[in-house]
Amino acid sequence: MPDFRYEVINSKGKPEKGKLTANSKLDALQILSGRGYTVSAIRPIASQNNVRTSIFPLSPKEVSLFARQLSTMVSSGVRIRDALQVLSTQVLFSRRFRKIINRVILDIESGMSFNESLEKSGVFEPLFTNLVKAGETGGVLDESLQRVSEFYEGMVELQNEVKSAMAYPLFMMVFAVGIVGIISFFILPNLISAFGGNFKPTGVMGILLGINGILKSHWLFILLGLVGILVGGWLFFKSKYGNYVKEIFGKIIPPIRKLRNMTAMERFTRTTAVLVASGVDLPTVLELAGQVSQSPSLEHAIQISISQIKAGESIHVALGQQKVFPAIVVSMVATGEETGKLDEVMFKVADFYHTQVQSSLKKLVSLVEPIMIIFIGGFIGFLAYTMYNTIFAMEQSIG
Repeated sequence: MPDFRYEVINSKGKPEKGKLTANSKLDALQILSGRGYTVSAIRPIASQNNVRTSIFPLSPKEVSLFARQLSTMVSSGVRIRDALQVLSTQVLFSRRFRKIINRVILDIESGMSFNESLEKSGVFEPLFTNLVKAGETGGVLDESLQRVSEFYEGMVELQNEVKSAMAYPLFMMVFAVGIVGIISFFILPNLISAFGGNFKPTGVMGILLGINGILKSHWLFILLGLVGILVGGWLFFKSKYGNYVKEIFGKIIPPIRKLRNMTAMERFTRTTAVLVASGVDLPTVLELAGQVSQSPSLEHAIQISISQIKAGESIHVALGQQKVFPAIVVSMVATGEETGKLDEVMFKVADFYHTQVQSSLKKLVSLVEPIMIIFIGGFIGFLAYTMYNTIFAMEQSIG
């Protein structure tokens, strides 16, 4: 039998909330009325078996735009269902996102709350759904949606900065691969055929010719294999285990390790600030902030901290004992606890780390660019030298 969440007024005139199991919504209403309650709201609870799941996450840009527009309409007095109906026709969103909005509308019409319908969709992050839940409970849904949009806008801005910074190094890498491909597929075969095709080069030229033969004979299987590896790698690095692998490789190179640590701390502090300002309970705040950080070591430390906080320990002491959080974070958390302004303090710490991430990213790119140029220049020079030796050897063989 399905479960229902209800809101009633008891015989003493006080509001009550709870859950009830019944065959249908009508049966649940009759049971509550028989107990002497005045029912003000009753809706089904989404079963976990009916929750849709998706391996493809939503675009942060679309989520940010969705939250911003929805916040504007809700604050203007538009009903949530009508606001969603308008957004479901906006061409700014992808077809997939518009279908998700339509499913949310249908769930709301069936009696679910906005938060429950978002959870059932299976595509919105727990951060989003918990902020919506806090906003619905506190009657400040428009403010919660505004905080969501600001959070995702900051995430999109940081992602764009990383993509912009890595564009040149990636271009240089693609350029190097293209040079090797041109030499292997066009220059070398023509060069060998010009000398009669009897000469069998060795060394680097021999390896490139061997690769050329393999690619010509099995190009379709190799292409399908590369596509499979790229898609599989993309899905893997989106998973929890992929984060572990990225963290292991990130620890090998000191500049990347420093950048990843600061990025994780920026996400943790900003998420904490947004959730605390929205009135979410502290254990949920820390758990979601750890997930958003995408740092397995940070998540593990937060899980230990949550158990200590539930046992009565203060937040800054619990975090400080994990030896993972920098002294500035622990100190600012202590200040926020003492003043009762933890959200404001965390926003300031997040802004500080955002500035540090930008500075470190620029320094890392300034190191990567000359290294890539030297590597590509040296590699092409080595190929040219090898080709010259090959030509010289072929001339001697002909002589």
